[in-house]
Amino acid sequence: MNPSIFISAGEASGDAHGAGVVAELRKRFPDAELFGIGGDRMAASGLELLEHSRRMSFMGFAEVVRHLPFIWRVRRRVLSEIRSRKPDLIILIDYPGFHFSLLRKLARLGGVKKPKVLYYIAPQVWAWKAGRAKTLARLADHIAVIFPFEVPIFKQLGARVTFVGHPLLDEVGEIAPRGQFLKGLDLEPDDRVVGLFPGSRKQEIRRHLPVLLDTAKLLRKFQPELRFILAESPGVPPGLYERILRGRSAGITRAFGVSHAVLAHANASLVKSGSTTVEAAYFGNPFVVFYKTSPLSYAIGKRVVKVPFIAMPNLLVGEEAVRELIQHDATPESLVGALIPFLNVPSEVEACRACLIKVRAAMGEPGAAKRVADIAAKLIEK
Repeated sequence: MNPSIFISAGEASGDAHGAGVVAELRKRFPDAELFGIGGDRMAASGLELLEHSRRMSFMGFAEVVRHLPFIWRVRRRVLSEIRSRKPDLIILIDYPGFHFSLLRKLARLGGVKKPKVLYYIAPQVWAWKAGRAKTLARLADHIAVIFPFEVPIFKQLGARVTFVGHPLLDEVGEIAPRGQFLKGLDLEPDDRVVGLFPGSRKQEIRRHLPVLLDTAKLLRKFQPELRFILAESPGVPPGLYERILRGRSAGITRAFGVSHAVLAHANASLVKSGSTTVEAAYFGNPFVVFYKTSPLSYAIGKRVVKVPFIAMPNLLVGEEAVRELIQHDATPESLVGALIPFLNVPSEVEACRACLIKVRAAMGEPGAAKRVADIAAKLIEK
């Protein structure tokens, strides 16, 4: 079989997760036509890119509205390619804003046989819009979820759903020992380190990094010995960091593309809400969650979000295992107050790590990409 498969992932984390799926599909179908939206990792695994995911990385209602003409152009091109290439299967990875609109268009696509649809990493639609969960259950032929509690949610809606485990378990490579890692950054092995994670999108960097720099400056007034490692995302131009850091980089060490090592070795971290919170939990790194968005996006989100927490680790354990400081609460003073116990109170560190162990247990076993490829192969055979 030489199937044609369209695969789409619209941001850095989706590119990382999708790369494993592309690699597994290449093992099963060496001559398959794999095309779609992704990043450098998916391309390296064998995906023909119609559009690079770095150009699709928008967050928040206001930001999406501002880029609607571009998003519509990409969607038109994708639909045109699907009409002409007639893929046997469509795999959509997270990224609900774009993918849900694409799903609706596909459902009404005339003149072609409808391809099967596999949705991998179900977006948290159950958290903020139940209607979208029903839409996903209706339009996807199979949903592959990465947290076990999502299975009954989608089964209740009539979906075919499989818990495949969290892809992070396969993506964590070998990490250098702490001393070696810190030495490579011109730090000392016994330095007390705070990880700074402003996000992987340009607008997140612009909103979050100045707050983190102010927080670091304030923390150093209390504890001058602290060192800070800024985890820079491969999807963000280095010049953006440099412009924000100009004149404010004292005590800040920049680290590019090694976020897992930072989480493994930092004493504590400040982490923007998103997939990195699960990564921090995996490494047992005590952290504080924060997020800031545009006033319009925040106002809309506040009205529609239906769950008590926004950080997945807190949702998984059903309690605030880590502090969440969102929008107006995400001030340098509040972030310092929430983080200091993780730097100075051993009992607070142990209590946090005990909760994070539960998060790690909920992530399942390695092999997520292989399980997704197995589901994909069965859908193609049908």
